[in-house]
Amino acid sequence: MLKIENVSVYYDKAIAIDNVSIEVKYNEAVCVLGSNGAGKTTLLNAIFNVVPKLGRVVLNNIDITNTPTHKIAKMGVVYVTDKRTVFNDLNVYENLEIAAFDIIKSSGRKFFEKNLSAIFEHFGNLEEKQKLKAGYLSGGEQQMLSVAQGLIRAPKLFVMDEPTAGLSPKLMGYVFDIIAFMKKQKMTILIVEQNVNKTLMATDRAYIMEVGKIKDSGNSKDFLDSESIKKAYLGG
Repeated sequence: MLKIENVSVYYDKAIAIDNVSIEVKYNEAVCVLGSNGAGKTTLLNAIFNVVPKLGRVVLNNIDITNTPTHKIAKMGVVYVTDKRTVFNDLNVYENLEIAAFDIIKSSGRKFFEKNLSAIFEHFGNLEEKQKLKAGYLSGGEQQMLSVAQGLIRAPKLFVMDEPTAGLSPKLMGYVFDIIAFMKKQKMTILIVEQNVNKTLMATDRAYIMEVGKIKDSGNSKDFLDSESIKKAYLGG
């Protein structure tokens, strides 16, 4: 579904990511792991043309290397960044309604309400607070709402950058529950994370980034079972 081929990004003369290639197949959950500064977020930004790059990006056999970000979004791709994207003056329900505007327009409100019910099953705290303005939510709850905004659009490819950053253990558990739910729905997922063990347990394949390069890749279970690899690349 998604192919990143020999992508490099430079900031001035410094190289941020160097000749990186990864692939995400249909119905597959893939993670990119590594320490802070490894280049994970830069890689995602390169995919969505947030930063200039060299190399090639292909989505569903279509070259999107130079496609504007908003047009990539219209191709059924959701990118949830590590920055919260909620509208503070709107309540939780209204935030989700706005995120699903195109879905409501094309598929109808019943489809939206069906998706909303499925989301509320996993984000019960959002259902309880759906009439509360997003600005009054805790930071963790706002992060959960950002994830829900992406999910409500029923994307073909769901890309997440550090979705558990700053979350309490309880809210972190909700995120991985929703990833499990997405996998059951046969959704294709690309996730960048630092929560190594839980992410490996939740995904099919993993890429390990170190100083802007892919140092290793393979089945997530193999990394989870390898103490030497975890110590070498993931800090134990």
